[in-house]
Amino acid sequence: MTDLVGRRVECEDLVRLAETSRDEGAQMALVRGPRGIGKSSLLAAAQREIGSGDVTVLCASGRAVVAEYGSVRELFAPLGVDLESVGQADDYAVFRRLYRIAVDVMADRPLVIVLDDANACDERTLRWIDFLLRRSAELPLVVVLAWQPGVVERADLLFADMADIGPVTTIDLAPLSASDVVAVVERAFGRMPDPLFAETCGLLTGGNPLWLHDLLASLRTCDVRPDESGVQRARELGRQLVAGRSPDLFEEPGGHVRQVACAIAVLGSADVRTVGRVLEVPEPFVTSAVDVLRHKGVLASRELEFRHEDIADVVLSAVPARGLAELRHRTAAVLNDEGRPAEEVAEQLVRLPELPEPWMFCTLREAAAAAVRRGAPGSAERYLTRVLEHVPGHPATLLELADVLVMMGPAVALPRLTEVVDQMTDTGEKVRILCRAGLMAVAATWSEAAFERLAVVLDKGENSSIDSELLPQLHAVLLAVGLRKQASTARLLTHYRLPSRRVFTTSSGRLISGVAAQAEMLAGESVRSAVDLARLSLVPGPVVHAGPALAAAAVLGLSGEPAEALAALDRLITTTGADGALDVQSLALATRAGLLDHTGDLTEAHADARTALEVAERAMTPVEVELPCTAMASILLKRGDVTEAEEHLDRVGEPRFGSTYGPVMVMKAAVRRARGDLTGALDLLLECGRQLTTAGVHNPVWAPWWLDAVCLLVRQDRRGEAVELAEYGAERARRWDTPEARGLSLMASGTAATGEVAAELLGAAVTVLSESPARPLHVRAVRLLGESRLSDGDAKGAREHLRTAVTLAIRLGDRAAAAEARGLLVLAGGRMPRLGARPADALSGRERRVAELAAAGATNREIAEELFVTVRTVESHLSNVYRKLGVELRTDLPATLGPGLRTASA
Repeated sequence: MTDLVGRRVECEDLVRLAETSRDEGAQMALVRGPRGIGKSSLLAAAQREIGSGDVTVLCASGRAVVAEYGSVRELFAPLGVDLESVGQADDYAVFRRLYRIAVDVMADRPLVIVLDDANACDERTLRWIDFLLRRSAELPLVVVLAWQPGVVERADLLFADMADIGPVTTIDLAPLSASDVVAVVERAFGRMPDPLFAETCGLLTGGNPLWLHDLLASLRTCDVRPDESGVQRARELGRQLVAGRSPDLFEEPGGHVRQVACAIAVLGSADVRTVGRVLEVPEPFVTSAVDVLRHKGVLASRELEFRHEDIADVVLSAVPARGLAELRHRTAAVLNDEGRPAEEVAEQLVRLPELPEPWMFCTLREAAAAAVRRGAPGSAERYLTRVLEHVPGHPATLLELADVLVMMGPAVALPRLTEVVDQMTDTGEKVRILCRAGLMAVAATWSEAAFERLAVVLDKGENSSIDSELLPQLHAVLLAVGLRKQASTARLLTHYRLPSRRVFTTSSGRLISGVAAQAEMLAGESVRSAVDLARLSLVPGPVVHAGPALAAAAVLGLSGEPAEALAALDRLITTTGADGALDVQSLALATRAGLLDHTGDLTEAHADARTALEVAERAMTPVEVELPCTAMASILLKRGDVTEAEEHLDRVGEPRFGSTYGPVMVMKAAVRRARGDLTGALDLLLECGRQLTTAGVHNPVWAPWWLDAVCLLVRQDRRGEAVELAEYGAERARRWDTPEARGLSLMASGTAATGEVAAELLGAAVTVLSESPARPLHVRAVRLLGESRLSDGDAKGAREHLRTAVTLAIRLGDRAAAAEARGLLVLAGGRMPRLGARPADALSGRERRVAELAAAGATNREIAEELFVTVRTVESHLSNVYRKLGVELRTDLPATLGPGLRTASA
């Protein structure tokens, strides 16, 4: 019984009947199931188990060669009984003689009669079995009959009568379970199979042991491995197996089995009434055919559908094309008459070669609308495309299809959308569709084509009948698409920027102005224009366009309005968190991290960058990680974690031209510089500058590659090139007139200059940036001033500036800047322990306040409430405090902070 997979319980039931027959008297067991379900294997296993005891087992098959009493002769042959004359006597006399022989056998021990394929037995054998059972109530007899129901009606009726004679055990063999299939596959291949491979084998064979063994034998012959690589081959061979057994499965003389199978295959899932209406046959005929199909393991046990879709494919593959078209036509008509959902009807219509009736077009359009409502634009496209194949250029259907295509993924839908829009005649509708399409045409595969088409429409639209509100929207869409490619960026920043006076204060206006503000910022021509557009995008309204609002907040941050930018980002993060828009929330957090990093709040910036990456991992849709990874890399570099910063930039990979190209390239160069590869860093910066300049991106603050390049050129004694590049930056800063831009320009010019000119320029940079929110840049300007004084031989003046730079950097938590300034300070003859005279000097302002409250005994939650931050932010601050102060416990803080801080916290 150890080899009988999936039939152990049934085998034990048969053995138990034999063991109890002395006490229980005559009993019968009916083993039922379709062909191949394992009846013969079960009987053979039971015979082996029963025969090992004190029991006589007589076995026979219904496939005996002799027509009269053939199975009886096979049963009694092992006993040496001469039955040559049984066919010559009358039936009653034969029955009596055979009965006496059986009684004599049972006088010594129980008798078990096992008859396989009982429905195929000759009639006299079955009548004698009935005779025996009716006269053996008190005898130790067990009769086991195995048969396939629904094949021989006479046999089915006779077995039903036998079941009324006395105790009966009915065993209906079900398909093998999933775990049983795994066991069979494992035994066939000698190794545990891949779950998907085993599942595929089980589905294709319906758990039928015979089919399963045949499939596995074919797979072994073809050297297919039972892992993921063999799944496709298993499907192919499984389909062939089903096709090869098709005649046995669906042919039924005088019945409607094949027709019913075809109708079910067409319907997919149906009921007996609908199948009968489609075939125009009475429901009892359908029910009878369904029973046959279930007995053969073709249909599921309950639902009116096939066990596996491949069976339906095999059924339909045998139907001529014309006959299949007629069947689908009737099916569509019946479903439509029954008032079934339009999508059910449409699934039949889209497969018809012709649509001869007008109602079919209406149904397909209705089905498309239903598919859109349930979020299935792909199905809607199929239905509408079918309409247009028969009614080309139908205006309403074209518009509906265009709307559907806009909802789909750009890589798939946009090339098709181009064809649809070209067929539209209404200019206004065409532009509206193109605008909606353009906003999603950010995939590189279509950005260039989208830009060209939108540019042509816009150029014509300036002098056309397109309404005045639609033209600005077309401008904005063109900008959104064009910023993805270098060539189109250059054209749009030159010809297609949108001034604020042409944007309406409406929901669509807010949508437009955010994108337009980004283009103005990249062009670097007018701070006022960029700020006006950004503020217009952030005007409160009932609808929040997250993408444009995010762009607008970033523009404000680069325009010298960090407080306003942070407030907008706070609102956006809260809104997207409530809406579950995790992709936008991740980008908003990363943008805020970058802005906080820019203003010197590294602790808050680090917490935001880390959260942005965590949110990106939880998002259901793919989220671009360029922005959060770049923000995190910048923060880690300032903390001195070069390796980890490099790992985050490696996630970004080769930067693509777009909204993050400049910052990514500048940060990659910074990592190379930190590694000591000054030449490699300079090459990256100059390449970045070439790309941005070619694209018309001249904003000096967005990606200040030119300042870093000036510093590296000076280090390589290429001062002439440095001066030229500094002049480029100065010219751009005059256009983008913010304190930060002026400070960057003064730093570049001062670094490229020498002597008192350099000191004057760098001193001016320190002054300008001291009033700027960009505190890390202020630290850099102070360090450059000290470095300049040192190179001119003014060690005393250098020490003053460098000591200030170290102190300011420590307060920001910028360990890299502090270490660089300290190294120069030592060269200038100054003395300063690493990272400040006291450990507490390394704390930022917020870290210092958190440490004070913690030293005073406040809990993390109390500190969070006091400072209006999250508990997680407090934990992050304390981690930095412990690391900088070199302590491990909260109780160590009072002694380490020093009397000044303890007094302040008291």
